Amino acid sequence: MDIATDHNTVTAKIVPNGPAFVGVRWSGWTLSAVAILCFLAFFVTQVGLLFAVLFRSHPELLGNPPLLVRDLANPSFFIDLLTAKNLWITSFGSEAVLALTTIGMAQVAFRATPQQLGLGAPPKGRWILWGFGAGIALIVASSIVETAIKAAFGSHPQPQALVLAKHHGAVAFLFDLMSVSIAAPIAEEIFFRGLIFGGLVQRMSPAIAMAISGALFGAAHLDLWSFLPICVIGAGLAWTYYATRSLWVNIVAHATVNTISLAVAYAFPQFIK
Repeated sequence: MDIATDHNTVTAKIVPNGPAFVGVRWSGWTLSAVAILCFLAFFVTQVGLLFAVLFRSHPELLGNPPLLVRDLANPSFFIDLLTAKNLWITSFGSEAVLALTTIGMAQVAFRATPQQLGLGAPPKGRWILWGFGAGIALIVASSIVETAIKAAFGSHPQPQALVLAKHHGAVAFLFDLMSVSIAAPIAEEIFFRGLIFGGLVQRMSPAIAMAISGALFGAAHLDLWSFLPICVIGAGLAWTYYATRSLWVNIVAHATVNTISLAVAYAFPQFIK
């Protein structure tokens, strides 16, 4: 059906079973506010869970502020703290909050259904293969960028990669698989592609929307040296969503990228260190 619009929207057809960028245009200011609130919910949850595992693992720090400050300033302390189980607790909890908050706030702010965030019927057959292929292509592209950066500035491994390189064994791998290859792809695709890219591409060319959403995806990982490689992955995932109209394909692609990275961290930790 047609709807009336204000200066922030354009007349469009509601497409309840399609992504947001083929339906009603969202308010830009509302989109910005929703994105900030969702990310804050994620960040606060992650910090809260991090401190929970910190004090559980090191109860002596609870009543000793000077010792706490000293340990918090030591990067290797965090690497040792984030065992596979602790990483799972912090990441799984915060990613669940990000996914559910994004879906809920999009419903409240835009009356957007999960289908309009790209979560329609899961694809089958060739689309699953499409996702695997896209993931492999993206990790190759990002690796080329990462190699160029290493050649120019030296090696600067991602903090998360350093954490994963310390994990060993089948049980640890299972925990990391749930964190890195399941929780993160689902939540991050809903937020960065379903919400942010879906809103951006309503008001600008797809290429610019892909570049901006990719840059935001890179910046959100809070690591200068991995910014460009992650930007490449983010922009490529935005293109994948725009081309397929399905976040499920994106989730498969994102999970492929993360699983390959995880397998490399376990099999060849010396390359990361």
